[in-house]
Amino acid sequence: MASTYTLCYITLCCAMVFGLTPTTAQTQNALDFDGVNDLVRAPAASTQLVGATSCSLTCWVYPRNAAPAYPDFDGFAGFRNEVDADFYLLQIAPFNTIEGRLQNSDEEVFTVTYGGLVLNTWQHLGLVYNGSTLAIWYNGVEVASVPANGIITDASVPFYVGNVQFQSVPFLLNGRMDEVALFTRALVADEMECLMASGPSITDPDLALYYRCDQGTPGGNNTAISTLTDLTGQVNGNLEGFALTGATSNFVQGMFFGTTIEDVWCDDQIAFQFGDEVVNGPGSYTATFTSSSGCDSTVVLNMFQGEVNTNVVQNGSLLISTANPATWQWVDCDNNNAPIPGATGQYFQATAVGNYAVIVTQGCSAMSDCREVTVVGIGEHDRTFVSLSPVPASEALNVELATTSQPVRVTVIDMSGREVQQNTFANTGRVRLDIASLSEGTYFLRIEAEERTNVLRFVKE
Repeated sequence: MASTYTLCYITLCCAMVFGLTPTTAQTQNALDFDGVNDLVRAPAASTQLVGATSCSLTCWVYPRNAAPAYPDFDGFAGFRNEVDADFYLLQIAPFNTIEGRLQNSDEEVFTVTYGGLVLNTWQHLGLVYNGSTLAIWYNGVEVASVPANGIITDASVPFYVGNVQFQSVPFLLNGRMDEVALFTRALVADEMECLMASGPSITDPDLALYYRCDQGTPGGNNTAISTLTDLTGQVNGNLEGFALTGATSNFVQGMFFGTTIEDVWCDDQIAFQFGDEVVNGPGSYTATFTSSSGCDSTVVLNMFQGEVNTNVVQNGSLLISTANPATWQWVDCDNNNAPIPGATGQYFQATAVGNYAVIVTQGCSAMSDCREVTVVGIGEHDRTFVSLSPVPASEALNVELATTSQPVRVTVIDMSGREVQQNTFANTGRVRLDIASLSEGTYFLRIEAEERTNVLRFVKE
C-alpha cells in the first residue's frame, strides 16, 4: 500500500482555508489470500520478540469468510506454536469474532475476543500487550482487554500472514491483508491513529517487522516475486501457494486509505502555496504535513477547471440566465458593469434600453456577454398572450395563443442555452408540441408570433 494519507485535522484545516472538498484517496497494493493454500511464512521471526516486555501487532484486514468453523478459521497474522510463543489475531466463529492470544514462555495462555468484525470491508486491527493487559484494538479504538503477563523467549517460531498455524492445521485466510506490522512496545491511542492515517515509520526503533504488501502489479503477472518484503530488513516472508496472477491469490488493488482534497480552479483565482508547491492552475499537487502526534501525512490536492454557465436567453426586455442552481448579479454594461441594485434573480426585467449582463456564480464566477435591450414596456412576459399546459408535462405540451397567428415559431431551449427543438406552425392559435424525446429537466420555451416574443419555463418529467 502506498502512503497517500491525511489526518482528519489536516483535512479539515485545508477545507477551511481553501474551501476544499475531502474525498477518499485510493492507495496501491494489498495481498489477496484464496483460503485454500495461500500463506506467508517468515521463518524464525519470533527472535524479534525475545525478551520484549510489551509488543503490538497491527494490520489492515478484508475478511470474506461468512461461516468460519473448525478447521476453517481464518488467521490474520502472528506467531503460534501452542507451547510458549503465541501472539496472533484470528477470525473464529461466529463470523464477526476476532480472537487475540498471548502465550508466554511459562506456557500461560491469555485470550481476548471481540465481536465486531465486518465482512467484505477494510478495517484496522491491533493486538497490544503492555506487560499487564492484552487488548484488541478495532479501527483505532481499544474494544476488549484481559489481564496478561509474561514474555516470549522462543526464537524459532515463524511469523505468519494470512495464516495462524494450529499444530498441523493451518487456519488459512479467505480475504486480503495490508500494512502488517509488529512492534516491541505497547502502542497507545495516538499511535494507532497515526498508523491508520499514515502507516508505520520505518525509522521507528521499535518496529520489528513491517510488510507493506505494496509489491508487483495489481492483478498482473507477479510470478517472479517469491517473498513479501519486510521493510525493516529483518525477515522477509516466503510467499507459499499463491498463483500470483489474476484477481485473487495475488497482489491486488489496495484498500481506500486516507483522503485527497478536490477543488475547482477559477480563471481569476490567485495562486497560493500548498506545502512546497505553488498551486497555479488545474492539476494534482502534493504536500506533506506532520500532525501533533508526529505522523507524516501526504495530502494530495486535485484542482479541476471550474466551469460556469453564462448563457442568457433574451425575451425582448426580459433577460433569463440559464444557469441553475447558481447565484446571479445583473450588471449595467453601459455603466462600467456596475451591479444593478436588487437584480439578483435568475430573471431580469430591464426598465430602460441599454446593454446588460449577468455575473453567475457556480463555485467560480463569470460574466455573460452583454445583451442589448432596444425596446421596453411591450409586455413580452405577458402570460395572457401565451399559456402552457399541462405543467409539468411528459409527452406533449399545449401552447395556447390569445389569437390565431400566422406563422408561429416555437423553440425549446435547455438550461445550457442550447436550442434542442424548433418547430414552425401555420395559421393557428393552439400548438401541440411533442416533447417525449426530451430528457427530464427544466427548459425554456420561446414562442414567436405576430412580431411578439414570449419565453416561458416548463418542466419535462
